[in-house]
Amino acid sequence: MTEPSVGPNAPGNMRTLVHSNNLDETREIISSAYSPYDLSVLGDPRAFSAWYAEGGFPGITVSGLQYGAETLVAPQPLDSYLLVCQLVRGSVKVMSPGREERFVGPGETYVLDPYRSFRVHWSPGARMTTVRLARETVEQAAADALGLDGPIRARFSLGGTLSKAAARSWAGVSAVVHREVLGEGVARSSPLIASQLTQLTAATLMQTHRLVTDGVDAQRTGVVAHPAVRRAMAVAEARADEPLTLRDLALAARVSPRALQEAFRRHLGTTPLGYLREVRLGRAHEELAAARGDGDVTVSQVAYRWGFNNLGRFAAYYQQRYGHSPSSTLRN
Repeated sequence: MTEPSVGPNAPGNMRTLVHSNNLDETREIISSAYSPYDLSVLGDPRAFSAWYAEGGFPGITVSGLQYGAETLVAPQPLDSYLLVCQLVRGSVKVMSPGREERFVGPGETYVLDPYRSFRVHWSPGARMTTVRLARETVEQAAADALGLDGPIRARFSLGGTLSKAAARSWAGVSAVVHREVLGEGVARSSPLIASQLTQLTAATLMQTHRLVTDGVDAQRTGVVAHPAVRRAMAVAEARADEPLTLRDLALAARVSPRALQEAFRRHLGTTPLGYLREVRLGRAHEELAAARGDGDVTVSQVAYRWGFNNLGRFAAYYQQRYGHSPSSTLRN
């Protein structure tokens, strides 16, 4: 059996788990990586080859998959996770029995939710990447998007992104995820950033691909009393070093995520996560000031510790709030 290794086609921190022309071996390993599935070669079996590699950080797995021959795969429903698939080259025809079918070409995406039965017909040499999210993450993001208090059974159309603008938005988030995985980004070592990026990816998925929620209506948010805002503020200040999400703050406030967002805009002119960012910015400032003159402390260390994985954006926020750069606070 092929041993997991960094193969010649596996970029960055992705490990090659399959690099083989053995049909049975491929079926066994990829069934373990995804879900049990049937794999058959529609052309000359001697032309069959397969490559599969994966990598990731807590919350997200990125994988690459390629078949060298015309191939048909028929997995069982994914059950515990969701896949956002994007063709890199070649084409596939994805079919959901009794529901939908679609031809997908380079650069296009489709979503396989945890409940869908499907088959995928691969053209020879087709290659794709996938972004994997846990079902619980997706279902909570769907509830947040609809202003509901609890997770919902989230299903998706095979139709790809909703618009060209949606495609650009998804491509941007996907590129960040891939850079974190392939380029040894800080999400691999920072639970806070990994959680934030996972939540951002799931929230972007809700806005860029068609969510199917038959029989579910968004709740009316109504008016939230100011004490709910104060409760969320208290949690943000007490647990700023933890990977808090909008859902966490809404639970603490005892209201729905959408209601809390509206309350923050009404009373504070910001969002719950915007307020949390300001708290973390203040903590970073305090830490930089306390470490003034300490050569062992760096701006990047402090920024990452408080959840700012983009140093340029951190510096811009800091400059806007304090009137000088974070490095000036550390030096002077």
